[in-house]
Amino acid sequence: MDDGGSILDETHEWSPLERIRASYDTIAERYASELADEMVSRPFERGMLLAFSELVRSTGLGVVGDVGCGPGHIAKHLASLGVRTLGIDISEEMIEQARRKFPEGEFRVASMFDLPVPTSGWSGAVVRYATLHCNADERLRVFHELRRVVRRGGYVTHSFYESAPDQPVGSVYHLQTWFGSRVDLHTYFVSVDNAVAELESSGFDVVAALAREPMSARELPARRCTIVGKRR
Repeated sequence: MDDGGSILDETHEWSPLERIRASYDTIAERYASELADEMVSRPFERGMLLAFSELVRSTGLGVVGDVGCGPGHIAKHLASLGVRTLGIDISEEMIEQARRKFPEGEFRVASMFDLPVPTSGWSGAVVRYATLHCNADERLRVFHELRRVVRRGGYVTHSFYESAPDQPVGSVYHLQTWFGSRVDLHTYFVSVDNAVAELESSGFDVVAALAREPMSARELPARRCTIVGKRR
């Protein structure tokens, strides 16, 4: 899509969800070609996804939700680990990129606040940076919806940003340009303790947490964390 008038028409009253959808529609192609594959090339991420895949396989066969799946890179990687996924994303353009990147996968356009999944329909869920643009109340809405769709004993893995050199824990950054295009995204930096408390209050027992620093100059210079929770 072209930069400029594709989103953020000031005459339109955009809801927060519409701003997220429109922003990711705008950068979907660049994100898929320049960023997605690198996100599964890092050893700590691969290690946590391997551990997660072994945990969900130990609970029996079932579908794992890839919430905020973007261009399908995580779904494709999990398939190589023997995990079947259903990718969910609010951005139609991201879902189109996912279907191109991983045509064997299953993807749907939907909101993580209202997942098109029956109660206890998933054996687990991956939420990798999908709540970056959610405030505390919105994150709880996501986790409560995950409690509904993940069966008892299933696992959830959640990744988020904790801090950056100019963004302390608890701060918010307003991203207005990405890949040279106009976007409108608020990014929330969450402490590990708060993230654990949010997941546990929503019906999951946290069984692991990994925090790491940036590993290359290509990464956003943020401290990030991945936690794994088990559905009570």
